[in-house]
Amino acid sequence: MKHLCTLVLAIFAALLLSTPAKADVAGIMNVSNCAGAGNGMTLTATTIDFTLPVGLGNGCTETDTGTSITYTGGGPLVQGVNNGLVKDLTLGGGTVLDFMTFTGNPSLHFDLTSLGPGVANTNCAGLVFGQSCSPGAGSPFILTLTPTGTSLSLSASGVARDASGHSSTWFGAFSTQIGGVTPLSIQSTLNGGGSIPTTYSGTFNVTAPQVPEPTTILLLGTGLAGIAAKVRKRRKAV
Repeated sequence: MKHLCTLVLAIFAALLLSTPAKADVAGIMNVSNCAGAGNGMTLTATTIDFTLPVGLGNGCTETDTGTSITYTGGGPLVQGVNNGLVKDLTLGGGTVLDFMTFTGNPSLHFDLTSLGPGVANTNCAGLVFGQSCSPGAGSPFILTLTPTGTSLSLSASGVARDASGHSSTWFGAFSTQIGGVTPLSIQSTLNGGGSIPTTYSGTFNVTAPQVPEPTTILLLGTGLAGIAAKVRKRRKAV
C-alpha cells in the first residue's frame, strides 16, 4: 500500500510539473514581402529565392494586419514588423532552422519542416476556371486557373520555439496572384529551367500543444488519491 500511495503522489507531481508556467507560442501570423522594388520571391522548379537580396541565403519579410503572436521571452509579435528574414529554399532540402525570424523578437523562431503537398494533377493544359495542377510530380506548388491568370499557393508548416523551451506547431500557405499568365505557361517555364519572379503573402496559424488545465489536474489527482484510499480500506477489511 505504501508503494501505491507513493506512485499516486509521483503521478500527481508529474502532472503539475507538466503544466507550463509561461505561455507557449500561439496566434495568427500574416506576412508579405517587404515594400519596395525587387522584393518578393523568384521560383524555379527546385528553388525559392526570397528577395531582396537576390541569392545570398535569405530575403526580407514583414508582418501584416491581423498578426498577433504571443510567446515567452518578448513580444507580442504584431503587424508592422519590417525587415524580418525568411530563408531561401531548395525544395526537398529538409528541415530549415530559423526559416522565419523577426526584428526585435530574438526569442521567437519559426523552423520549417514541410512544404506542400501539391496536387496529383500535372495536366495544366486541360484546366477550367477554379481547377488546379502542379508543375510536376512531387512539386509543392499549386497552380489554379483564374479569370485573370493564375493563383499560385505553397503550403508550409513547422515548429515555433521561444524562451520557454516548449514547441508549438505552425501551418498555412504562401500565395500570390500572377496576372495574364496561365498555369500551363508557368509549368512550361519552370519545367524548362526558367524562373518566375513574383510578390507573395502568407497566412499561418500557430497552435500550442494541449496540456491539462490546473482544475483538471486537481480533479485527476483527487481521483487517484481516492482510489488509493479505497484500496487501502478494502485491504484492512480483509
